[in-house]
Amino acid sequence: MKFLTVAELTRYLKELIKVDPILDDVWVKGEVSNLKEYKIGKQIYFTLKDEDAQISCVMFQTSILNFNLEENMQVLARGKVAIYDKRGTYSLHIKYLEPSGIGALAIAFEQLKRKLEAEGLFQVEYKKSIPRFPKRVAVLSSPSGAALHDVISTIRSRNRAVEIVIVPTVVQGEKAGESIAKNIRITDDSCNADVIILARGGGSIEELWGFNEEVVARAIFACKTPIISAIGHEVDYTISDFVADARAATPTAAGVMVSLPREEYLQSLINIKERYKQLLLNKVQDKKMDLADLSFSIEQRIKNIFVFRKQQVELLATKLKSLDPSAYSKRGFAIVRKSGRVVSSASQLASGDNIILSYIDGNREATIV
Repeated sequence: MKFLTVAELTRYLKELIKVDPILDDVWVKGEVSNLKEYKIGKQIYFTLKDEDAQISCVMFQTSILNFNLEENMQVLARGKVAIYDKRGTYSLHIKYLEPSGIGALAIAFEQLKRKLEAEGLFQVEYKKSIPRFPKRVAVLSSPSGAALHDVISTIRSRNRAVEIVIVPTVVQGEKAGESIAKNIRITDDSCNADVIILARGGGSIEELWGFNEEVVARAIFACKTPIISAIGHEVDYTISDFVADARAATPTAAGVMVSLPREEYLQSLINIKERYKQLLLNKVQDKKMDLADLSFSIEQRIKNIFVFRKQQVELLATKLKSLDPSAYSKRGFAIVRKSGRVVSSASQLASGDNIILSYIDGNREATIV
């Protein structure tokens, strides 16, 4: 009887799979479960299943993923079927993976947006004010793009006094994110600009993706110089728009935000002058009222002091008047003196003493008997 060993059967099936064009490059749709990610080697293992069956999957090049793979996510996987000899099991070796029903970039956008929002990078309290009258504006954009031309022409037509610094930046492709983040840091550290504009024209989500990368979002958040995000058209939104200190619907709108016309600028200076003048006049008026109140208060205090002193003088005069010897003489009393001294007690006199009695109209001599 002819027979095959287990190894021979497995190798035979393996060869059949290898020469089958469908199994060598197949698309499979299913739900992710049992997800395991290994940092070392950057491998992802999971099971792809539907209601009736399941297949083990492995993905070695995780760097090609533009989104975070999650449990229960519906995905479309492209790869080839392979047999693992030792266990006699088959699996799908994935070389491309995308969410089913929605693009991978859209998923990545929402995942990063939720992450950064949870960390507080979108909070209003962290946003810096855009200066009304910037002297120097740095524009990070492609030197050959229409967006840069729109920003420059808008600023020049409105206020030529604004200095424009152009920072050539890669705004599309694989190197866009690193280029944008690097130039933000360099401009913030050495350009001495009053405001930075990130400018790019419209495009697909793939073309705008550089402004959706986490490295760019964190560079914007860490930047000390105020940043305006002017990416795409009015309907386009990027992660940069949420993190930046202000969003402009278009590059042209960003140019308007940083270039107040000369006439409006001069008028604003006049308004500021008038406002400060009025504040100064109000201050002077307040001080005048304070001085008037102080003068009235001092006057009242002086009057009160005079009244008080007058009352004291009158009281002392009354006391002095009551002590005047002549007042007693008028009532019939006499002052007795002995040897030039006033006698205040009868015990000071003896028989035969000569005394002088002083009345209001004169003196009389007397002798004590």
